[in-house]
This record gives sequence, structure tokens and C-alpha cells, in this order.
Amino acid sequence: MMNKLTMPALMAALSTLWEDLPGTGREVARCSVSLPALDALLHGVSLADLHPMMPARAIRARQLSFLAGRLCAEQALSRLGCVAANVGRNADGVPLWPEGFVGSISHSPTLAAAMVGRSNGAGGIGLDCENIATGERLESILALCCTAAERVLLQPEIYPALATLIFSAKEAGYKAIAHWLSRIPDFTEFEVCRFAPGANRLWLAPVAGNEWHGCIAPFAVDFVLGPDSVQTIVDLRACRQRWATDQIADAIGG
Repeated sequence: MMNKLTMPALMAALSTLWEDLPGTGREVARCSVSLPALDALLHGVSLADLHPMMPARAIRARQLSFLAGRLCAEQALSRLGCVAANVGRNADGVPLWPEGFVGSISHSPTLAAAMVGRSNGAGGIGLDCENIATGERLESILALCCTAAERVLLQPEIYPALATLIFSAKEAGYKAIAHWLSRIPDFTEFEVCRFAPGANRLWLAPVAGNEWHGCIAPFAVDFVLGPDSVQTIVDLRACRQRWATDQIADAIGG
């Protein structure tokens, strides 16, 4: 039989597991937790009642990943003074943030993470965490995500890490701009237009000829590239003057 655990007891137990994400930003909080460590902590515990938004019919691994992401998000919110807030979700599963805040949640096979900031009514926030791709997953990224211009960046000795970085950067970038767009772009509709590995930063821009070219300015993606993982962060809250929002509305028929 599964044991029961209250949310206050869980949050107290989590105090030793929180990890701060690297990165830069203004008025933001970042938090992550190891999924294996959380799984060990919750061994034998029923997850179904630990969060009001929990997908009750999902398998335990999915419930654990969902719970970890929401716990990270709510811990990050508490660090910004938004205490006891639950992060909801819409019909598509997109997180619903408390009024006055924007954020992003990401999961990898071993990590859940969240980044939250105070909203200023302008751009959003995007976060993505990935393990370095290998095998079929790497081949899929190369085939479906990387443009011809991006493949030029893929130095043979480190191309798995760079290909994963390009994929992760687009995941984070699309999360940050999603509220402006009527659909999710294909992975080849934006591409790396500038790469500064020494500064741990790259820039994404719409490719020439698509509906957002000339409407969305290039934007920066900060990254941390480890030996077996990559984390990417996009914070567009300061980009109010760099986005032609009227043109975006025209381009998407708004």
C-alpha cells in the first residue's frame, strides 16, 4: 500500500534537494531538483494527491516529472514573494502563472527545473534542460531541427553537444515568444544568427521568407553547456522596444 504525505511535510523534506540554476536575469528566481533524488525521497508514497493539477491517470514516472516541475515553479515563486501559489495549466497543458508573473518549466530524464520572473507586460521567459543527445535522438535533431546554416556550426568533435544546444535554444525561445504567436513554429523557422561560445550566448532569428521575418528581432539565448547536459535560458522582458508587436499581429492575422 502506498503511504500518504502532506504537502507541508514534502516541502520540508525538499529543503535539502533544491538546486539553483546558473544564469543571469533581472528579478528572477530559478530552481531545479534531481528526479532520481526526488523519486528516492518519495519511494512508497502516493503522488496522486500531492498537487491539485496532478494528472491522476498518468503513470508514476509522468506524475513524478510533473510534480517536480510544479514544485520547482512554486519554490521559485515563493522566492519572489508569491507564497502558497499553485501553478495551474490550460487545456493544452501550458502552465498558468499567478497574475504579475511569467515563467517556464522544463524536464529532462534526470532533472526538473523552473524559472520565474515578475511580468512587465512585454516579453516572456523560456527555460529548457536537455541531456546531450545520442543515437536516434541526435539524428532526429540533425534532420528536423538544424537548418543548413546551423549545420555549418557543428564542429565534428563536439557536434552532439552543439546540435543539442541548438534544439534546446529553440525550445526555450519558443516558450518565451509563444504568447505572441498563433501557432508553434517549426524548428527550422528560426535559426542561430550569431554564436558567441565564449560568452555562453547565441542569438535566434526568424529565417528569411517566413511570416515572422522582419517582425521579430533577433533575441539572445544564454546557455550552460556541461559534459552531459545543456541548459538554455531566454528572458525577453526587457525587449519591449525591439519587437514590432503590431507587425506580429498583422503577420498572424491578429
